[in-house]
Amino acid sequence: MIAKILTFVIILVALAAGHLLIDEKGYVLIAFNQTTIEGTIVAFVIMLFLLFVVTALVWKATKWLWRSYVSTKGHFSRKRQLRADAAWHDALWSLLNDDVTQAHARLAQVKQPESRDDFVKAIKAKAALQRGDNTLACTELETISAPNQSQLSTLWLQVNNGEQALTLLDDKMAQKKPAESVIASYIRAQVQSEQPEAAVETVIKWHKKLSWNDAQWQELFTTIFSSPKAPADALFDRLPKVLKSQVHPALLNAKLANGKLAEVADELKKLLKKGQYHQLSDYLSHTVNSDNDLKMAVQQQLKKQPEQPDLLFALACLSNAEGDHALAAKIFDSLSAHQSWQDRWSQQAQLAYEKTAEFEKAYLIAKS
Repeated sequence: MIAKILTFVIILVALAAGHLLIDEKGYVLIAFNQTTIEGTIVAFVIMLFLLFVVTALVWKATKWLWRSYVSTKGHFSRKRQLRADAAWHDALWSLLNDDVTQAHARLAQVKQPESRDDFVKAIKAKAALQRGDNTLACTELETISAPNQSQLSTLWLQVNNGEQALTLLDDKMAQKKPAESVIASYIRAQVQSEQPEAAVETVIKWHKKLSWNDAQWQELFTTIFSSPKAPADALFDRLPKVLKSQVHPALLNAKLANGKLAEVADELKKLLKKGQYHQLSDYLSHTVNSDNDLKMAVQQQLKKQPEQPDLLFALACLSNAEGDHALAAKIFDSLSAHQSWQDRWSQQAQLAYEKTAEFEKAYLIAKS
């Protein structure tokens, strides 16, 4: 820039100097319509020089201001992005620590880019579910874009909308090799939609793809066999042999919960004779009716082992089932005095204490 200015100055000086050397100042006349401008060439050279300098300075100032504006705009944009990213990372760590409420609260503090809108809505829906607000959760899930709806099957299940989950999973299940998580969600959606027979058919077809433990199988089939629409024995018979041993406890629990103790009483007596008291008491914790022969058999064993906690718990369950809550409450008093309390006793103990109007004891158990 300086070189250009110097060149321009030299040219102007040369033009002016030419007239000075011949002792002729020169004369310039500019006429435009009724307007005329006149003066010596030296004056016009100086005016042009000043105009050029001013123009150059204005140009440089304009460029500097523009660069400053662009730089400042980028600065604030980067700061907003950094704040959004920091909030996003904090939310992810909260999710990994199973603190959905904190994740939602952190994201609510800073506006996220539009590309993350669906994730933010899904987290908000999950936080609402954790608070028990299914209406808000359903509203948020409905606003998530169609391409991402296929990822929401588990959340729709938690909102108790199994039919919506099934619709979302149909395409994935139609694939040649659906993922294990898809199969598991599809089965749970069928159960939630009260389609026990369809759920069993899916299990029969895909059980080899599911790496579930005994507890997971039993939880699923306890729900299936407890359904009023499910012919429990018929569904059990259709299962492959490899699953029957894992699912059999669920069948017994479902029958006991449906008041069919008579159908499984002989099997429970065999457990008693074999000394499998813990398993026996676990089954009886689900019963809603009693059996005199079984109760007498448990009492006979207690004469031999009066402090055996599993036998005492089994007797308490049978007592509750036949309405003898006073006896059940005394048994739980004895258990709490001489044994370390077991969580599996709590439900039956609460029932006994509530029915005998010992509400303080029931409250303490519920609170623990």
